[in-house]
Amino acid sequence: MAMPTTPPRFTRQAAPAPVGIAAFARLLNLRDGYSARHSDRVAALAVATGRQLRLAPDAAVRLQTASTVFDIGKIGVPDRILRKTEPLDEQEWTVMRCHAAWGAEALATVPGLEEVATVVRFHHERWDGRGYPDGLAGEDIPIESRIIGVADAYCSMTSDRPYRGALSPQRARSLLAGDAVGGHFDPRVLEATLAALDADPALVRPLGAPAEELGAAAGPPEEPIEAAAATAGLHAALSSVRLPALAETRARMLRLLDQQHPPLGKVADLVETDPGLAAAVMRAAIRDGASAVAVPAAVEALPTAALVAEAKRVPVFDFFEQVAGSRVVPERFRLHAVAAQRAARRIASILDRKDADTLAAAALLHDVGKLVLVTTHPSYPAGVHGRARTPDERIRAERRALGLDHASVGALLLRRWGFPEDFTAAVAHHHHEGHGDAATILRLADMLAHYSGGTPVDPERMLVAAQELGLSAADLRAGMYDLHAPASGRPERPQPNPLSDRQVDVLRALATGKTYREIAEDTGLATSTVRSHLHAIYERLGVSDRAQAVLLSTERGWL
Repeated sequence: MAMPTTPPRFTRQAAPAPVGIAAFARLLNLRDGYSARHSDRVAALAVATGRQLRLAPDAAVRLQTASTVFDIGKIGVPDRILRKTEPLDEQEWTVMRCHAAWGAEALATVPGLEEVATVVRFHHERWDGRGYPDGLAGEDIPIESRIIGVADAYCSMTSDRPYRGALSPQRARSLLAGDAVGGHFDPRVLEATLAALDADPALVRPLGAPAEELGAAAGPPEEPIEAAAATAGLHAALSSVRLPALAETRARMLRLLDQQHPPLGKVADLVETDPGLAAAVMRAAIRDGASAVAVPAAVEALPTAALVAEAKRVPVFDFFEQVAGSRVVPERFRLHAVAAQRAARRIASILDRKDADTLAAAALLHDVGKLVLVTTHPSYPAGVHGRARTPDERIRAERRALGLDHASVGALLLRRWGFPEDFTAAVAHHHHEGHGDAATILRLADMLAHYSGGTPVDPERMLVAAQELGLSAADLRAGMYDLHAPASGRPERPQPNPLSDRQVDVLRALATGKTYREIAEDTGLATSTVRSHLHAIYERLGVSDRAQAVLLSTERGWL
């Protein structure tokens, strides 16, 4: 096929990219400088190829936008894989291949980028149908995706990478031609790409060239300075954000783990009341190769010493405490997470789901993206949400103002932490309809948690979510009531304290971590008398050690 020597100009000017695309482009730059510079080179070559192919104006706009952020899904790839200097093993390749689908999912949440998301999803499909993620072949692959695939391959071959040096342009062209014969690339697209390179040999600059040298088509449109500055902190937040734990919860966990034979069931129950502890324990289990992502499974899988170490590493906050530099009250965040977790468990029970523990864990972490956004956008949440009252209204306000939402950002964070795709996908889509039962359960649990906290929800949206799961209006009413129903087996009146005032003083001192000798010095008692008091305490409470005594007395309000 003969290609024109001079690329034709479009009859109308390309429309600007939708709001948010520049934020994604800058975020990619902050996540991985190589990926961003590589995307600039790919965009320049892809746009030039599109001109050679005389793409229609709307396709040209999609190509320009998609080629700028086609690798955005790599934000979710852990650093140990993305920056590995040796060849990836099969498991690591499995994670890396997810980036096309992850990028498409993130882009699809932004109004106006739905078609761009489709292009990004399919940029690693092959002409012969042996690509990923969906195995499309031939003309079923969008033309824009086929163009990006060739441009991506050429620019990758001609770049220095940690595991190999750059190939010469001539060698890269030869390999591309062989791949086209082998069925990897659309031959017509490859011919157009080579024609674009022939027309402008300096089209693809070496890595590190200023963006303006690549041509206006390669770079994203400018955003307001405030938005750009806010986006500039997103990578830092994704890299450093840590969920704090309530100090009291951590102290109780450590007391349980201090027992000779820690009751792991009680430890798991305690961890499930705190998203900070839950995240730390599950991340540790994932690093150790745990197959199931849930709090009980993680507690069972980790040695006691590892549980203690993780608990001690978690930053803590106290009741009513406002963390410096944050506009989120951590206890309010924790209470909503726990309410959502309990609602998710209730829904899973009604549906007889076997993955109740995993759904409960996802519910605990469903709002982690808010902790990222609150550190990167000075006006978040109040200035972004404005007068939005319900969860659905607030998520729409986030997409309008920021170009993304806390659910998609939360999924990016969880992917960086190593959580599996089905887990992160449920979090990413818990404000969307039609994305599977797990996401719908989280959406309904989130609304039930807001309802239980006295904040407005849309009753019709709650009913729609329930109906998606096959729940009736009666089931929904029962679930709403159960959120505030009295706990079964709760005593009608507090149990009397069987300890004397002196024994309470000794036990309270022991709960703070003091030794027998330190307690004796504080109380003026002999060390042997302190030991006698403790043995009497154990006998009266029916426990075998100090950790059980402290936990039981705390739970019953005696300390």
